[in-house]
Amino acid sequence: MHSIWRFDPTSLKLFISACELGSIARAAERENMVPSAVSKRIAELEEAIGTPLFYRHKKGIEATPAGLCLLEHARRVVDDMLLMSAEMSGFADGQRGHIRVGANRSSIIQFLPQDLRAYRDAFPEVAIELQEQTSEEAVESVLSNQSDLAIGTDLAGAVERGLEVHDYHSDELVVVVPQNHPLADLPEVSFAQTLAYSHIALHKDSPLYRMLDQAARSSKKTISYEVHIKSFDAVCRMVQANLGIAVIPRQAISYTDGPGLCIVTLTDSWATRRFHIVTRPAPYLTTVSKSFLEFLCAQVAN
Repeated sequence: MHSIWRFDPTSLKLFISACELGSIARAAERENMVPSAVSKRIAELEEAIGTPLFYRHKKGIEATPAGLCLLEHARRVVDDMLLMSAEMSGFADGQRGHIRVGANRSSIIQFLPQDLRAYRDAFPEVAIELQEQTSEEAVESVLSNQSDLAIGTDLAGAVERGLEVHDYHSDELVVVVPQNHPLADLPEVSFAQTLAYSHIALHKDSPLYRMLDQAARSSKKTISYEVHIKSFDAVCRMVQANLGIAVIPRQAISYTDGPGLCIVTLTDSWATRRFHIVTRPAPYLTTVSKSFLEFLCAQVAN
């Protein structure tokens, strides 16, 4: 075996991505490199160790026993280097820096813009990189160190994956219907009652879509969908056009030109959703990330 100093952090990080994704191409995409550069790095690791690290298949790659052994050590080395970086950044005062945030659409539409604006006013020299993701994607981005914080709905289970979970805002799901709809005059309804009517659906990858599908199954009923839409604004326009009703967050309802909309309260307990902020354990956070986390958590009480 050649010198262990050939195991540079970049090569180890690329190796970890290749193991997790089972593909050189996908690892290259995650790390913003060309596949040939990733292949070269992994080949150099294999040369340094003196044995193959992957089985090559037509559908991708799979770690060999030697690869699995290296994966365990590589993760520990990269984590230790992240810890070192976080501790060194503790010398900074948190007034300047860069924060990467993955957040779901519901939080971006409702309360996150106001909180981000308030933070930027207080810390104008901190750059915030925000990417819209599903709640699940946001958690994965924190696990892979692509984001510093994840914001989404019902993420308490992330604790089991070694992450820290903090309470954030909550929202309310309601039924939005046209003015002339039979449900329009009711003060509240159960979700099961709404299943007698055609619904407007968000795209099938949406957590809200899956949540409503599960609620319908629990009622031993199905949801009748005629239209699938990707944005809450478009959902409201379809409801205005009398093409169906929809269940969306109260604060996401938009009133455009045309017939008005009526909001009906849902009596189901799940209609109140809790949002969470997910991060890596505190020792791995930079000073500016800790400051941002504390700021967001403080907004809930305001």
